[in-house]
Amino acid sequence: MGITCDRGRWYWVKRIPNRFYGLVLGADGKPVKQVRQALHTADRLEAQIRGSQIEVERLAEWEALAAGNTDSAKRHYEAAQGLARARGYSYRLMSEMANSDPKELAERILSVSGSSHSSRVAARALVGTIDEVLPTLLEMRDDYFEMTKSRHLKKSERQYHRWKLPRNRAVKNFIDVVSQRDAQGKPVLVSIDRYTPDDTLKFRNWWAERLEAEGLDIETPNKDFGHLAEMFGTWAKLKKRDMPNPFAGLRFENRRNKNKTKHPPFSRSWVEGRLLADGALDGMNDEQRDIFLMTINTGVRPSEITDAPLSDFVLDGPVPFLRVAPHGRELKVAHTERDIPLLGISLEAAKRIVGRGGIERYAQNAGSWSAAANKYLRTNALKETPNHVAYSVRHYVEDELLAAGVDDRVRADILGHEYKRPSYGSGGALIGRHKALALIAL
Repeated sequence: MGITCDRGRWYWVKRIPNRFYGLVLGADGKPVKQVRQALHTADRLEAQIRGSQIEVERLAEWEALAAGNTDSAKRHYEAAQGLARARGYSYRLMSEMANSDPKELAERILSVSGSSHSSRVAARALVGTIDEVLPTLLEMRDDYFEMTKSRHLKKSERQYHRWKLPRNRAVKNFIDVVSQRDAQGKPVLVSIDRYTPDDTLKFRNWWAERLEAEGLDIETPNKDFGHLAEMFGTWAKLKKRDMPNPFAGLRFENRRNKNKTKHPPFSRSWVEGRLLADGALDGMNDEQRDIFLMTINTGVRPSEITDAPLSDFVLDGPVPFLRVAPHGRELKVAHTERDIPLLGISLEAAKRIVGRGGIERYAQNAGSWSAAANKYLRTNALKETPNHVAYSVRHYVEDELLAAGVDDRVRADILGHEYKRPSYGSGGALIGRHKALALIAL
């Protein structure tokens, strides 16, 4: 924003931002690149105050113009709300004012003068002729992401991206299944209040057919249902909308194998006889293999290795250890932060990682490591059962510590589990954890 003085009188002057070019027209009806408005004062300070207010009003008008030039009814309505606020009014529908406060309606009409395109847009906003519109499902999702940003401040950019992926997938699945199509075959988006029980039932039936045809885990569709219900519920609560949640109650009940461990632990005989057999892991790349070997005697989560900077490999003290700390990312839970002693093959693997300068190929990308490791185990007949995965090593360590009689507080400290009993002292700290892991180390 700028003000300029011409022959003792002040004017507000602004170049039209690129995103609004072509929408703001001059008296001849052609697009202009700059606007100028008299401030009707010879005082500089008063001109600055008036200029600031005019800038707010004009930008709101231009936003409304831009919104009216898009297919988003929600954006058009929200821009009208912003324009009314910029003029010092709350947005109210004309029908509401005509019935309850015709004097205010008349005042608003009189406040809008001129016949320019932008003035007509302002008039529509001030007299309330733009109906309220609820967002589409995509717009609701975007609102939800924006409104819940503060929940994820401790997540790294990659963690936040991973968190958004299944929610984006759930929205896409629902839109693809229930939407009508336009002439180009693209989904026709509707406001969220237009979805009916028939739509959500259609989505549930689509998942039911996939469960039967593809043998999917029942939690796969339940994740979609859960994400959609939570996003809608949070959006409605924060927007203060009293609306029934169309995605509530869709989950499939899984009565079978409720207490079955999804990924069972490897047995010690399998770890020693197959996973650590000569040449068994030779086909892995060096970093992939050393990350895997580091988990054998520690039970650490793969991400706690892949996300660790070089400085967290502390190998020069009497008890070498891996430090698990946030470093700009969000740990799974608060008690996850800890120091894990390194022994045997896990210590040797850590030394090789440090010798190469730290984690590089899989840095901040545990998902890529897990996919590669699981593929290797599968193609090389190293899965003890079809349900075993690389992460089963963590469950193996937990079982071995339990079988060795390690105190539950120390086990919790090693694995980063919550300790639910009253806490006294440090639980043995590093020395205690080292002694416990020495009982099972290979």
